[in-house]
Amino acid sequence: MNAPRSRGDVARRAAGAVCALVVVAQASRASAQAWLPTRGEGDVGLTYGDYAYDGHFASDGRRIPYGGTQARSVLMDVTYGITDRVTVNASLPFVSTRLSGTFPKGVALGPLDDGAYHGDFQDFRFDVHVQALAGSLALAPFVGVNLPSHDYEVVGEAVPGKRLKEIFFGVAAGHSLPVLTRGWIQARYAFAVVERVLPEVGSLNRSNLDFEIGYPALRWLSVRALGAWQRTHGGLDLGDMVSEPNIFRDHDRAARTNYLNLGGGVETAFGRSEVYAAFLKTVSGENAHQARSLYVGVAWGFGGGFGRSGGPPAAP
Repeated sequence: MNAPRSRGDVARRAAGAVCALVVVAQASRASAQAWLPTRGEGDVGLTYGDYAYDGHFASDGRRIPYGGTQARSVLMDVTYGITDRVTVNASLPFVSTRLSGTFPKGVALGPLDDGAYHGDFQDFRFDVHVQALAGSLALAPFVGVNLPSHDYEVVGEAVPGKRLKEIFFGVAAGHSLPVLTRGWIQARYAFAVVERVLPEVGSLNRSNLDFEIGYPALRWLSVRALGAWQRTHGGLDLGDMVSEPNIFRDHDRAARTNYLNLGGGVETAFGRSEVYAAFLKTVSGENAHQARSLYVGVAWGFGGGFGRSGGPPAAP
């Protein structure tokens, strides 16, 4: 068996694009990366995301039509294998957003909520992964930081992100499928320690679980089922903030945001380059946006030879 090398992992970049607009879906940009590149190998990825938000989910899961937005993002990320077991990843998204829906009369809007697109760079993301186990079963613990790139606007709907410092850590695991042995399943759990927003708002620490099931349907085409789940361990419900205008203006940052996103993706390789696409939809949530997200991108690999991207070692 040859150890796998990860190039344009569609789950990693799809989750990264989901996360480009953090106010909607905070799935980690590293995603379910259980198999890492070896020393000297890496890739540069560029992902375009197009988002439609039809409103919000209430704290009890009901769909609320208010606060619809549209957004576009471009995410650039770089992955590099420092050694055969240690990989680093860095990324920075540019996000352009506009308020496309409405709010009930009297709800305070933000300075960018004029119906026009407003774009800005969001947060630097840097993480380090360690290949603890490789082979048909892979484990890769990781640790990283999220740092705002500058003092961008955070009040309202048409904002690029939450502008919060975070430290996160967790583990990615992967295994070949028991029946379709050329396929694989990966999952990644991350716990984030998040900067406090307001004195009256408690902890916004959260758990994220990203997962994928992949299979090389053709020699040149892999298909994947994708998912992203989040639970925030604190924060406020949207309904509790309506009567508090000062807090409601920070509602996306202070909310107890939970959600489940499901979707799928495809990926094809051309030499050392890969082209990928994915679609995800928020199927349930609490204090979250109702999101429909489409991502397309390309990754350029560099360094040594590569094995099959994103999955377990190929059969001998």
